[in-house]
Amino acid sequence: MLKVEKTQGLNVLKNYDWFLVFLIFALNAYGLIVITSVSRQLGTPGNIIKQAIGIAAGSIAMVILSLIDYKDLKILGFAAYGFTTLLLVLVMIFGKGAEETGTQGWLDLGIFTYQPSEVGKITFVLMNALYLENIATKTGKFNFVKLVFFAALPISLILMQPDIGTSLVYVFIFLVMIFFAGLPYKYIFMGLGAVAVGLPLVYYTGLFHQLPSYLQNRFISFFNKDADPLGINYQVTYSIQYAGSGQLWGRGWGNGFAAETVPFAHTDFIFSVVAEEFGFFGAAVLILLFLALFARCIYIAWYSREHYGSYIVMGLTAMIFGHFMENIGMNIGLLPVTGIPLPFISYGVSSVTTNLMAIGIILSISLRKKRPMFE
Repeated sequence: MLKVEKTQGLNVLKNYDWFLVFLIFALNAYGLIVITSVSRQLGTPGNIIKQAIGIAAGSIAMVILSLIDYKDLKILGFAAYGFTTLLLVLVMIFGKGAEETGTQGWLDLGIFTYQPSEVGKITFVLMNALYLENIATKTGKFNFVKLVFFAALPISLILMQPDIGTSLVYVFIFLVMIFFAGLPYKYIFMGLGAVAVGLPLVYYTGLFHQLPSYLQNRFISFFNKDADPLGINYQVTYSIQYAGSGQLWGRGWGNGFAAETVPFAHTDFIFSVVAEEFGFFGAAVLILLFLALFARCIYIAWYSREHYGSYIVMGLTAMIFGHFMENIGMNIGLLPVTGIPLPFISYGVSSVTTNLMAIGIILSISLRKKRPMFE
């Protein structure tokens, strides 16, 4: 049986993390401005409406989750994890996707499509946090086995879609959480060493050539930026070009060319639109907003009342940070193209609602955290 102790004597209005709310409001507003620009240029006004609906629905979920005591998630997390795992199984049967990406990861809900692997990241974090806390407090048996099993199950289902980019985000979340929980460094170095040895083996044993062509092209384009600039490197070549053309102040809202030239400019390559239309200054403002968000989340994790809350905050922060780093990195050619959206900025109902739900849980933990002197 799980024992849940509630936080007593809570003053919601006084202790609510209004600074975090401001950061999220600013990021969503920034995202709507950019999506509106892209949608006007592409003639897809419906995307603006869908994104606004996603933000509204996500904001309602954020407020509701922030008012729920996060300790209740120790029990609710099991049901949520089971539900999202079921959705991942249904995706394998009824999933929709784009032929050019090779991924069948969306469920068609009529009005819009939804990607279960997005909300699955939250339940993934909740399950990991529960068993990491049990390991830290030495509660229960076989916690290491349970931790690995519940982490490996959704990752395996996502790999079968196949969605390599999203599965790597799950792995990144898991690594950050076990690192924060105090896993000895030797295990982390052993894992990195295994990857370093395994990658050359995959290539030289011929397994690389068994991968789908779109995955092969992504590896080739990353390691050889000059290979086929109008073919497999088309997205990255033009993304870098238009991001640099914004110079200091940008071309101005709605006056860029990236939206109409770079494929998936409203989702995966939206940062190229930001850098072109708002320049270095606008891109720097966006990055500073994200850095302030990450700093605030780490602060909340540090002052959480218990291990469980700290692990959840760090897992959800790793989720947003992983998307942030990969999206900007692939837009400027520093990381491989994986089809990862930029949180709160890229168009996508499932993405924005999931991120707002994650912030709602972080707000719940912040609302009940220890109060440092003079706060």
